[in-house]
Amino acid sequence: MTRRRLTLPIITTTLAGLVLLVGCSTPSSFAAERTDRVVSINDIGYGSAAGQDLKLNACLPPKRFGLTPAVVLVHGGGFDSGTKDAEGMKTLCALLAEEGIAGFSVDYRLMPKFSYPAQVNDVSTAVRWLRETGQQSRFGVDPTRVGLFGSSAGAIIVSSVGTTGEGSTATGTRVAAVVALSPATDLTAQGLKLGLPTASKMRMVYGYLGCTDITSCPNARPASPLYGVDSTDPAFYIAISDNEVVPVGHGLVMRDALIAADVPVTLDVRKGTKHGLSLLDSTMRADIAHFLTSSLVTKHQP
Repeated sequence: MTRRRLTLPIITTTLAGLVLLVGCSTPSSFAAERTDRVVSINDIGYGSAAGQDLKLNACLPPKRFGLTPAVVLVHGGGFDSGTKDAEGMKTLCALLAEEGIAGFSVDYRLMPKFSYPAQVNDVSTAVRWLRETGQQSRFGVDPTRVGLFGSSAGAIIVSSVGTTGEGSTATGTRVAAVVALSPATDLTAQGLKLGLPTASKMRMVYGYLGCTDITSCPNARPASPLYGVDSTDPAFYIAISDNEVVPVGHGLVMRDALIAADVPVTLDVRKGTKHGLSLLDSTMRADIAHFLTSSLVTKHQP
């Protein structure tokens, strides 16, 4: 089924204030910075892979009553750049905490040294790490209420994690909600029919897949979120522009696949060329807040 866009005024008030960059500013490594709105802790190790330390920044609600839901934030950057410390990611992290949701902005392995599935594995590792007993007690996170939020390349990664595996969304690397801004969902030769990317974007796709020919690439299908959809997947919120670098068809086919699997999905198609985090106007921020609250908070209340 398709969810219509809703607005929750009590949430809109906070999220509309995107200029409030509280909490996740520049504390010293692994030191907590506390404000009235957010407790932030930077450069926390959540694992290692191929000799590379994996780190994240945490933004926590200052007042917690019981365990809180959590959202893992995944930056964009074409798989070869980007960081958890980008201003956009720090802002999102803080805004989530202001809404009572713990935010965790992660770094992951990048191209050209690492290709698929390294990036998906790293974000999956972060989800599994959050569910460890030690992290539950440390951050007050409810292991049954974990979501994902990704932009651009990060949107591909979170969509892949969200559609990997089957069964309960409350254990392992499964998640209860996915927000994807400008995701490419079909990286196979079939996906080229949705719209031809520029030469530079095609090189990015080849680098991510670790292939030079899309038609014979063994990673193309498993790296495409579209082909992992099943009826046990979490609710999705997908946003994309109708004339941006990612053809709008990627959002449309993903929506259709989720509907066919009876997975709740909201698709927000905007006019214009805005991509990724630049899509986030006040209306969309309020809609996403409502989606996350509905998926991670309201749905789980007794």
